[in-house]
Amino acid sequence: MKNLLWLAALLGLSCAHRIDPAALRLAAREGIEISPQEKLSTPAQVKGNLADLSKIKKEKREATLLQFLQENPEVFKIQSAATELHLLRSEDDELGFTHYRYARLLKEVPVFGDELILHVNKQGQLYMVNGHYHPTQVVKSEPALSSEKAGAIALEQGKTHSMQSIERSGLVFYPVQGTLHLAWEILLSGGMNKWVYFVDAQDGTVLFDQDRRRF
Repeated sequence: MKNLLWLAALLGLSCAHRIDPAALRLAAREGIEISPQEKLSTPAQVKGNLADLSKIKKEKREATLLQFLQENPEVFKIQSAATELHLLRSEDDELGFTHYRYARLLKEVPVFGDELILHVNKQGQLYMVNGHYHPTQVVKSEPALSSEKAGAIALEQGKTHSMQSIERSGLVFYPVQGTLHLAWEILLSGGMNKWVYFVDAQDGTVLFDQDRRRF
């Protein structure tokens, strides 16, 4: 009997620290301010009484934050928050607020320039989500072009900037007018100078290039 009471108490304690998914949904919630993103269907900022995390231990709040995004796909346009977001860092400011900064992934490949930040005040209230990121898209994650061939294309064009060698390369999704293109991000170096090229991983088109010192 004592064992059953202990188990019931333990289960009750566990449930007390869970949030009902319905409590995380923003549909029909009053007082929520949504600012649209220019040229994208994702919001630039969502503000208001978004979620109460006060009963969740701080070290376990990240899972609830991802669940919050997952419960509101019509607002955030993210299909699978757990696989499409990677926590870069969480930072506490001088007011005791915690800011969770995420990079965006699609099929484990980073989306260049995408970022999402969730803000929790010292009372444990999620009060704002902001950032600049693209909605979930159907994308190809297998390159037709090897990194070596893409590097050769970048080096050929990089001659005009006195580039001499490849410092590093990696796959990213690079946005062009709202559409994500799988691309090789190639950093070239020449003396003290550096230049970055984004080469389409399907057809070898140079999508963008820029002096690395401007980044």
